[in-house]
Amino acid sequence: MRTEILCLDHGYVALVDVMGSDRTPAQCARTSFRNADADRTAEQDAKLTDYLVRNRHTTPIEFCQVRFYMKMPIFVARQLVRHRTASINEVSYRYVRAAREFYVPHVSRMQRKSESNKQGSSSETIDDPATAATMFHWIGKQAFDTYDELLNMGLAPELARAVLPCGTYTEWYWQNDLHNTLHMLRLRLDPHAQYEIRVYAEAMLELLEPVFPTIIESWRKTL
Repeated sequence: MRTEILCLDHGYVALVDVMGSDRTPAQCARTSFRNADADRTAEQDAKLTDYLVRNRHTTPIEFCQVRFYMKMPIFVARQLVRHRTASINEVSYRYVRAAREFYVPHVSRMQRKSESNKQGSSSETIDDPATAATMFHWIGKQAFDTYDELLNMGLAPELARAVLPCGTYTEWYWQNDLHNTLHMLRLRLDPHAQYEIRVYAEAMLELLEPVFPTIIESWRKTL
């Protein structure tokens, strides 16, 4: 079973801890009938779990918890933080020096603005994607050169970090219950979601599926 998946040019997602198992929702749901400890087969639990997920009985799924460690560009992190049910603890560039790592999209990602989606990309690349990639490299290097110079001048890190671009990589622990994690994935796996956030959502789902196969199989039926 994979526990870590590389993402984009410098990032990754790692599943570091889980609470509960594929059978937890069924066991918790039976509390309603005061028979949570009753002997049930895995097949019986799977059948109940399928019913719970497809009929949106969300509370039993919330008894499963997942914790990821993630490294991603700041702008990707800011999309994930919109899902406010997660507990997050992020590296602070007030305390540690930022690594010289910033996101440079592949030339195939240098896409034009979509004509039908105000905030999205089209499938067509711009005329000179290689030059765009060079510009990404240049501005990232210049920003980090300035950042290092400010730190060397003695400027407080909490101020020096302000010159870093939103493509700078950050890291955090991200913990949530499984129900709200799957709700986030439903949104961020959508084809209309930004490519970079979809890469991370796909990695999270790939890591979760071997741990909660029944739950996720039933969840896929609701998509």
